[in-house]
Amino acid sequence: MKVSVIIPAYNAENYIKRCLDSVINQVYKNLEIIVVDDSSTDNTKQIIKEYSEKDSRIIPFYSSLNKGVSASRNIGLKSATGDYIMFVDSDDEITKDAIRRMVDISNKYNSDYVDSYHLLNYTKDNNKKVTFTEHKVPKNVLVLGSLKENNKVLDTYTYVTGKLFKKELIGELQFDENLSRYEDLVFEHQLKSRVKNYVLLNKVIYIYYQREDSLVNTFGKKHLCYLDAAKSVREIYKKYDLEIKNKIDSILFSNMVLTLFTKVIKNDDSIEENIKIVKDCLNELIDTFKNYKENKYINPFMKKFIDKYINNETKLKKLIIRLQKKNLIKLYFNYLSLTNKYEIKNPLA
Repeated sequence: MKVSVIIPAYNAENYIKRCLDSVINQVYKNLEIIVVDDSSTDNTKQIIKEYSEKDSRIIPFYSSLNKGVSASRNIGLKSATGDYIMFVDSDDEITKDAIRRMVDISNKYNSDYVDSYHLLNYTKDNNKKVTFTEHKVPKNVLVLGSLKENNKVLDTYTYVTGKLFKKELIGELQFDENLSRYEDLVFEHQLKSRVKNYVLLNKVIYIYYQREDSLVNTFGKKHLCYLDAAKSVREIYKKYDLEIKNKIDSILFSNMVLTLFTKVIKNDDSIEENIKIVKDCLNELIDTFKNYKENKYINPFMKKFIDKYINNETKLKKLIIRLQKKNLIKLYFNYLSLTNKYEIKNPLA
């Protein structure tokens, strides 16, 4: 079975070698490695060229225009000839035995969607490096089947990296190039809505790098587009039963509220403008999720939170001022680094 590894790259000269090395040195050798340079302005293109000249499995593409990660991934999907598809970001890496493990699991359980745990490699301001997972890694492989058989499929990760998909599951699906962010959220749910046998591997095989001083780049009004992505996801499940629709609504609704208060409001606009941004977003959210108060899956605290702040500008102003002073993502990562410590001691074991 051939695996097509798709790597989008843009201005990645500082870390793409680490990524490519981790892929070309896989124990599993039957690979095609599709690397798409999105019109980088640094030395990324030259590095890709040098690697492709040394390893014939590397198939490079060089875009003349910067079109974003969705366009790059779509180029990869259109050219992929493998039985499986795997996405890896150019600033991350995978363990040496990652692909073999996932192919073995797919074969063992006849799975068309194999998920995995990510290791967060987090560098703090004091240059101290810590590694941890978002959730505790269980002892056993988790076999969930299809969404209709087990709606817990909806609760799993919504990023596309570090997963193994059968090509037949993806079919003609493409990433939405009109979404500037959260395109992976929509793509993921398109796959989850058609998956036949979802399996979560109980091994950490994907290493995601993040620096404390770079978290500021994750903030701002650009995250308002989460609501556009959420609307697209709701369309995917419109023909499903009420139980599944309520569950996906609860996930999307809660994540939009959290995104609004942890990311969107941390911008350079005035407090008055941020009050307007929050109220407009919450009103649009309520209009989109009209039955949110009746949805049993939405946390009652979340419902009370909305009622408390949406029509009280005085309380809302105090809340925004207080939250703008805090980096909640940084606090969350620091919390995980204490509670979910994890080290990959022997990736081949």
